[in-house]
Amino acid sequence: MAPLVNLVRQLAARGGRAGTARRPRSEEDRNARYLVLSGASLGLVDGGVTTYLPVFLARLGATPTIIGLLTSGQYLMGALTYIPGGAYAERCPDQVQLANRFSVLTRVGYLGIALLPFVLSPAQIPLAAVVLWSLTSIPSSVFVPAVFTVFQQAVSPKRRAQAVGARWALLTLVSATTIPLVGAMIDRIPFPSGYQIAFTLSFVGAALSVYHFSRVRIPAFVAQPAVSASRISWMARIRVFFRPLAESRPFVRYNVATLAFRLAMFLPVSLFSIYWVDDLRATDTWIGLRGGVAYIVLAAGYTLWGRWGARIGQRTVLIICGASLGLYSLSTALIPTMYWLLPVAAIWGGAQSGLDLGLMDMMLAVCPDGRQPSFIAAANMLISVAYFVAPLLGAALAQTIGVRLALMIIGGVQITSAVFFFWLPRRESAV
Repeated sequence: MAPLVNLVRQLAARGGRAGTARRPRSEEDRNARYLVLSGASLGLVDGGVTTYLPVFLARLGATPTIIGLLTSGQYLMGALTYIPGGAYAERCPDQVQLANRFSVLTRVGYLGIALLPFVLSPAQIPLAAVVLWSLTSIPSSVFVPAVFTVFQQAVSPKRRAQAVGARWALLTLVSATTIPLVGAMIDRIPFPSGYQIAFTLSFVGAALSVYHFSRVRIPAFVAQPAVSASRISWMARIRVFFRPLAESRPFVRYNVATLAFRLAMFLPVSLFSIYWVDDLRATDTWIGLRGGVAYIVLAAGYTLWGRWGARIGQRTVLIICGASLGLYSLSTALIPTMYWLLPVAAIWGGAQSGLDLGLMDMMLAVCPDGRQPSFIAAANMLISVAYFVAPLLGAALAQTIGVRLALMIIGGVQITSAVFFFWLPRRESAV
């Protein structure tokens, strides 16, 4: 455990100024450290409910459509609530407190899902889990814009990529450690108790994240006067909300260029867990090992792509990683046994890390000062629409031609859709 603890400390320090002592020397160093530590706690969420809820439903016999709804339902609620959520967030001066309050409301759903086997039959659990999982998106519509606003204000632009990279690297390190351990635990505990413990562990990790995030200190958020006006009608507020979004050419360009790829990226999300369970007959231990490898490579990718992106540009990173994500879907469809899950997972980790960094960095770059919550909410609304439609389309394709062939076709679509990244502005010209 000592090497792991030392690595955690090093990554937390890396979120602040390079070469600092353990105690931060400035408010910005302090903010960066707590942002990194709050991300580390979320590794327990990835190691529990995020990874194993689809597997849990697959073992209960859920169809591709039901597992597709696990993702689509959440993003449908997001599409409906991000605009009012962002408008609400923009009127709150304390963005840290706002994010934490709505984070708690979001994470309570993990406990609700853990309790389902006590009150419902196995046949009833999948749909109930989908409903609970979807409802967590309502508080998330306020939580997400507030969190991104905190990131933009807590550290300076020149240090933001370093802090974000350290946060994600530590998050994925914790995830890479947790996922295999949780998978082995699930295999050794009678069904479904192991899954219930995993989902409860995710809630504990989320509570730790709330504590660390509450330590971040930023100035009170001040919205533009036109947005903060309180005596206008709801229709007028909606018009005020949307008008600047259309007037910001970099913002429009970013969303148009990324929308097609986001559709392709989420086409197979409901198919992997079914393929692992039904076709490859993978145990939870091997699914956990697969997750561990994926997240180790993901953590390394955040560091490497963060450096390479500064040299070759985020647009180039997105093109390379977008095509690589398609290669992951194709490779998954071609492997004959669960033992091949590990090398294929490495492809996912390398591709996803570059996509995460590139897409987030560009989105923050095209959001003007004083309008961050609204612009981020609008971007997430568009993303939610894409992510609502895509899993259902992927599930429909799989039910028509089979999961394996569907993954092969989707992989080709993902590789092709990466060409839309050529429409993106260069990082330096986006602001």
